[in-house]
Amino acid sequence: MKRVVLFVKNSPKARNTAEDLLKTLKGHVSCIKRIFNQRGVERKANLKGYDLMIVVGGDGTFLAGARIASKFGIPLVGVNEGRFGFLTEITKEEAPEVLKDILNGKVKRQKRMMISVSLYRNSIRKFLGNFLNDVVVTKSSIARIMEIEVLAGRDSVVHVYGDGVIVSTPTGSTAYALSAGGPIIYPDSENLLFVPICPHTLSNRPVVLPSTFPVRIKILSADRESFLTMDGQKGMYLLSGDEIEVKKSKRFCEIYLHPKKSFFEILREKLRWG
Repeated sequence: MKRVVLFVKNSPKARNTAEDLLKTLKGHVSCIKRIFNQRGVERKANLKGYDLMIVVGGDGTFLAGARIASKFGIPLVGVNEGRFGFLTEITKEEAPEVLKDILNGKVKRQKRMMISVSLYRNSIRKFLGNFLNDVVVTKSSIARIMEIEVLAGRDSVVHVYGDGVIVSTPTGSTAYALSAGGPIIYPDSENLLFVPICPHTLSNRPVVLPSTFPVRIKILSADRESFLTMDGQKGMYLLSGDEIEVKKSKRFCEIYLHPKKSFFEILREKLRWG
């Protein structure tokens, strides 16, 4: 019998779906813990000894859950109660049957690469965390062109003059990076994707790098004209001369796949391909 945690978006619809799932799970698991996605939950959550995380919400809730689950080596599955649902692949109607199949060992898992992010300021390193989707450096509130230097390993790749840059995992390649013109990378690949945002030099293009290359983003704009966002949920202002290092994390995220839909079927459905 498994020990299961329900990680729930703090909304009435998600709470109701979680209540329905509790009824489904009773008799099939030995312990159920329910956690709501609220401020401070990542720091406080202790999930040692749990076997499965069920995320009820949208992709934002899934990303927060993934950071917690990866810390304890717990696989997770997403039940969609958000809008887009690229990561929360299972509908609430499908959930009872899929969850029973997961508990009976009938559903495949996929290992997803995560990224480790650090800030270097005045030669002092500050570790910022491990993330599943992406790191984004953009201009802050002033509508002014940013200047950024991007390095891969020890090599300078490009000076970007524009609205910012994205460094994404394969999982994150279907998020902001896709909207900015980046390619879709198969999710269990191990690559880093660099995408400039609205570059002034039109020849600046997205670049796919091996995961062995750490990427450094050096801020050349003035203080507080740049803002760093990680997984769309954590952020901070940057100063001139700051460097952001993004590299493959030692952690990874294990996700249960939709048992009846391939990645390409989900792409066709979500992106409305013909």
